[in-house]
Amino acid sequence: MTDIENTRSNSYFQDTPLQLKELFSILWKGKILIIMIAAVSFIIAAIGALNSPDLYRSSAILNVVERGGGGNITSAAISFAGLSVAQKGVKGPRYVNTVRSRAFFKHLVETDEDFLPALMAAQRYDKKSEKLIYDSSYDVVNKKWLAEKPHYLEAYYYYIQQMGIVFHRDRNIIDISIEHISPFAARDMVESIIFKADTMLRTLDLEVSSESLAYLTKAIPNTQQIAIRGAMNEMVMSQLETQMMASIGPTYIIQVVDPPFVPLYRFAPNRTFRSLSAGVVGLVFGIVFILLRHFLKPYIASNKKD
Repeated sequence: MTDIENTRSNSYFQDTPLQLKELFSILWKGKILIIMIAAVSFIIAAIGALNSPDLYRSSAILNVVERGGGGNITSAAISFAGLSVAQKGVKGPRYVNTVRSRAFFKHLVETDEDFLPALMAAQRYDKKSEKLIYDSSYDVVNKKWLAEKPHYLEAYYYYIQQMGIVFHRDRNIIDISIEHISPFAARDMVESIIFKADTMLRTLDLEVSSESLAYLTKAIPNTQQIAIRGAMNEMVMSQLETQMMASIGPTYIIQVVDPPFVPLYRFAPNRTFRSLSAGVVGLVFGIVFILLRHFLKPYIASNKKD
């Protein structure tokens, strides 16, 4: 575009000030097109929302039990060195990181045979029978995969998308939830995660504690210095406390304050909001389109004449 054409274009827009009455007149003339664009956007969004399955969210509240040495001798060793370390607040993040880890998810799908099919093969939820309907890749009667079983790393992506877990340090509690097309499956999946993670950490701490006790039991008789033997005895007491806490009670690191439930109402999608939002976007798009067409039409016509 030449300088003359640029000058002509700028002068055209500068010499035609836009008044509110004129703007309303332009929009009124194109009202049918604006309404049609908004209506089409609304209808498309409504159809998409109606075809989207209902999602139910089940959640639970867990209290973190901050007792014991956590299955390691780090705190005792640091205390012996003349330093101090605060153990409180360690188990909450540890539990959360475990639940979010790939290693735990692999353990979860290997020990809970219903978790992976509910995550990867669920097709729809039948409200009348209150049963989860699976697709053709899984035989629910014989609990057998008819197609290739999904790899746990592939399924982990969907697990992280549907599962939410947050540790609130100030209240020392954990919120955990899962979204699923079946309210019963959502409840069962949350319950499985809670207890499988706790059991996994219990087993790990018992193994580490047993190894630590075996080493300390052999090392103490061979230690001559009284101060060192006293510190090692403290380590033994810490490991015995861990053994005790890991061997009693239904749970180890967490206590279930508010257990997972079967939700009565869907969590998503918000079909009304999606449809109205699409209608508003279509309305704005229609207004912009009408204004651009009106003001660019004379400019395009003048360029064609030249």
